[in-house]
Amino acid sequence: MVSLQKAEAVQRASLLEINSMHIAVDLTGDDRTFTSTSTISFGSRRTGTSTFCDFAGEELLSVELNGTPVPHHAWQDNRIRLARLANSNVLTVTGRMAYSSDGEGLHRHVDPADGRTYLYAMSFLDAAPRWFACFDQPDLKTTVAMTVRAPHGWTVLGNGRFTQTEPGMWELFPTPPLATYFITLVAGPYASVLDEVPKTATSDPVVLGLHAKQSLATELQNEAADLFAVTRAGFGAYHDLFGVPYAFGDYHQVFVPDFNAGAMENPGCVTLRDSYLFRGAATEFERGSRACTVAHELAHQWFGDLVTMRWWDDLWLNESFAEYLAHRVCSNSTRYPLWVDFGINRKDWGMVADQSPSTHPVAGNGAVDAAAALADFDGISYAKGAALLKQLVAHLGDEVFLAGLRDYIGRYQYRNAELAELLRCWTRAGADNLSEWSQAWLTTTGADTLRAVGGRIVRTGDERREHRMAVAALDTSGSELDRLQVRVRGDGVDPGLSAAVVVPDAADQTWASIRFDGELSALASISAVADPLTRVVLWNSLRDSVRNAELDPAVVRHRVVADLPDDPSDQIVRSLLGFAADELVGHFTPMADRPERLQELAAGAEQVMQTATPGTDRQLVGWQQLIRTGSDVERLTAWLSGENLPRQQQLDDELRWAIVTRLAELGHPEQIEVLARQDSSASARNHAAHARAATPDAEAKARALRIVTEPNDLSAYEVYATASGLFASGSPQLLVELAEQWFDRIAGTARFRTGWALGTVIRLSFPVRATSPQVLAHAERQLGAPDLVPLVRRALIDGTDKLRRAVAVTTRFPV
Repeated sequence: MVSLQKAEAVQRASLLEINSMHIAVDLTGDDRTFTSTSTISFGSRRTGTSTFCDFAGEELLSVELNGTPVPHHAWQDNRIRLARLANSNVLTVTGRMAYSSDGEGLHRHVDPADGRTYLYAMSFLDAAPRWFACFDQPDLKTTVAMTVRAPHGWTVLGNGRFTQTEPGMWELFPTPPLATYFITLVAGPYASVLDEVPKTATSDPVVLGLHAKQSLATELQNEAADLFAVTRAGFGAYHDLFGVPYAFGDYHQVFVPDFNAGAMENPGCVTLRDSYLFRGAATEFERGSRACTVAHELAHQWFGDLVTMRWWDDLWLNESFAEYLAHRVCSNSTRYPLWVDFGINRKDWGMVADQSPSTHPVAGNGAVDAAAALADFDGISYAKGAALLKQLVAHLGDEVFLAGLRDYIGRYQYRNAELAELLRCWTRAGADNLSEWSQAWLTTTGADTLRAVGGRIVRTGDERREHRMAVAALDTSGSELDRLQVRVRGDGVDPGLSAAVVVPDAADQTWASIRFDGELSALASISAVADPLTRVVLWNSLRDSVRNAELDPAVVRHRVVADLPDDPSDQIVRSLLGFAADELVGHFTPMADRPERLQELAAGAEQVMQTATPGTDRQLVGWQQLIRTGSDVERLTAWLSGENLPRQQQLDDELRWAIVTRLAELGHPEQIEVLARQDSSASARNHAAHARAATPDAEAKARALRIVTEPNDLSAYEVYATASGLFASGSPQLLVELAEQWFDRIAGTARFRTGWALGTVIRLSFPVRATSPQVLAHAERQLGAPDLVPLVRRALIDGTDKLRRAVAVTTRFPV
C-alpha cells in the first residue's frame, strides 16, 4: 500500500471539500470477506482537474463518478484515479474487502472459548481504506452515515447511535464531522452493560455503554462499577476544563480482542484491549492504569476528535495532551493518584525514546508520509510531550494554560488546527514569549542533564531551555530538610541548600536527566524519602545512569533488593522489580551470570512478599515477581497445584499461566499443554504461545523463529506472544545462534506484515538479551541494508541502540 505523502495531502485538501459520506457494509457473507460501498459527496475548487480516493480492498467491484463508470484500470496501488472533476461530485465505490487478523481494518476474531465471532474496525493511522473507500487524511473531515447488514442477534455500534430498522439491518444517522482515521464499526454478539452521565446545567445526559465478548461477560460485570465511576468523573472534569459539552451522542467503550494499542479514541465508540477486563487478581495500580487509559480516550473526544490535527506532524496535539490531561483528571477527580505512575513508568519510556538514535521533536517532526508518522508514534509523542506540558503549566500558570485550551477547543471545534494556532490561543490568554519556549522545547530533541554538585544545580544541554522546578535537601536518613522552587537558566543555579543530598526536580516537574556526583551513596534508603515523586526522580536517575554505562548495575540491583521492601508505593515496587528482572539481570548482566543474579532478585521479591500484610496488593506484587524470578521448580510446581500458597492469596488462571511460563523457561514445559486443555480462552492461547517460545531448547526456538519470521494463520496476539518469548531464555550459545538467524530473516517480514504488526513483532522479538559484541556486529550490518522499509528500519535502530548500550554496560561492568 502506497503511503500518503504530506505534499499529496496538502494538495488534495486545497482542492476538495467533503460534504458527506455514506458507508454501506454487508457482514452476512463468508468468513473471509465482506462487501462495502462508499458514497461520497464532495466539491472541487477547480473543475476539470483530477484527484484520487483511497481503496485497499481485495476486489474492486464498481466505481462511478457523477453517474459515469470509472475504468477498472484507474485502481492502482490502492488508489482510484478520478479525472475531470465537476464543481459538485458524487463518488460511489463498491468493493469486496478482506477481514483482517492483524488488528487493523475490519478485524475478525473467533473466540476459542465458545466459537462466537466478533468484529471491530480500526482505521488508525491509514487503515480506513482497508474497509471502506475514502479520502483518507485527517484534514478532510465530513459527516458520516452508515447502514450495516449483520447476522441476526448481533449488536452493532459505531460513531453514533445505530437503530435496527428490521432484523439484521442497522442504520446510523449522520454524525458530526469526522476524520476518516477514527471512523469505526463494532459488530457481534457482544455482552453489554449500560449506564449514563446525568444531565447538568451545561450538558445533556449521555448514555454510557460497556461491551465485551460473551466469554468475558462476568469480568465485564465485575469491573463495570469502577469503569463507569471513572468515566462519569472524566465527563465532569472535561466539561469543566474545556467549557464545551461532549459532542458525539452516546459514549460506548468496547473491550475488543487482539487489539494492537491500549485503546483508540473513535468518537462515541472507544475500543480498548480486552485484557483491561482482568481475568485474575488485579491491584489498585493496575485499575489506576486502566483508569488513565479511560480518561485518556475521553480527553481525545475534545482534543483530537472535536479539534483534529491537520497532518501527522502534530500527532502530539492528540497524544501528549490526552496523556497529560488523563493523569491530571484521574489524580484530581478519581480515587487514582497517577502522577507517580507517570513518573516511574511513562516518563521512563519517553526518556529511553528520547535518548535513542531515532529521537525526534515532539512537534513538527517532519513526517513526509503516513508511514513515517506511524514510526514516530512513541514515548516522545506521548510521555515526553506530556512532561513538557507539565513544565509549561509551571511556566504559564494553570489559569493561563486552561484559558488557552478553552479558547482553542471553542474556536476550532469540528475543524482542524495545528501548533501555531494553539500557541496563538495561549498568547491571547496572557502567555509571553511562547514562541521562544516552543522553539526550545517542542522543536528540539534530547534532554538537558541537571547534576547536583556540592549543592549547586549544574545544567548541560540547550541553554534556551528554562527549567522551573523544585529542589529538595535531604539528610542521610532521607528526611527532607528544605525545598525551594527555582529557575534553572544558563549553566545552572545555586539554590543555597546545604545537605547530604540535594535533589534537582524533586517534584518531577520538568524533562531532564538527573545526576548526582556520588551523593546518593550517602542516602541510607531511597524508600525512607517521604515524597513519592522525589523517590521517582531518584530511581529514574539510577536507571538512566545504568543505561548510559555510567553506573554499575550491581549498585542498583543491591539498592532494589535492600530498599524496595520498605517503599510505601506498590507502583514503585512493581515497576522497579520489573526493571530489575527485565534489564538489570537481563541484558545489562553478562549472559552466563544471569541465573545467579536472578536469584538475588528473587530473594528481594521473597522479602516483599513475606513482609507484606496477607491479602494485600503488596503481597501479590511480591508473589508475582517471585514467580517471574524464582528457580525452585518444586515450589513452583506446588503452587501450580494450589499447595503452600501465600496466606490469603488465591490461584487464578493468570497466576497459573505465570507459573507455567516460568517452569517452561527453566526447562520444564510439560504443563503448557495440560493447562491449555483446561483453559480454552484466547488469553490462554497467547500465554501458551509465549511459554512454548520461552522453552530453552533448540527445537522450541526454531518453531518460534518460524512463527516470527514466516507467514502463518495465527492471531496477531499469538505472534506477539511468541515474539516476546523468543529470547526470554536459553544458553548463551543458543541465544547467539538464534539471534544471527533472526537478523538474516527479520527484514523479509515486511513482505507479509504491514503497519502496527510489522513494527511490533520486530520490537518484541529483538534479540537484546543475546548480549554480545558478535550479535551487535550482526545488528549493525543489518542496519546498513539499503532497502529496509521505514517501520523495519525504525524498529532495528531502536533495538540496536538498546543492544549497543547493553554491550557497553556488560563490557565496562563485567561482573
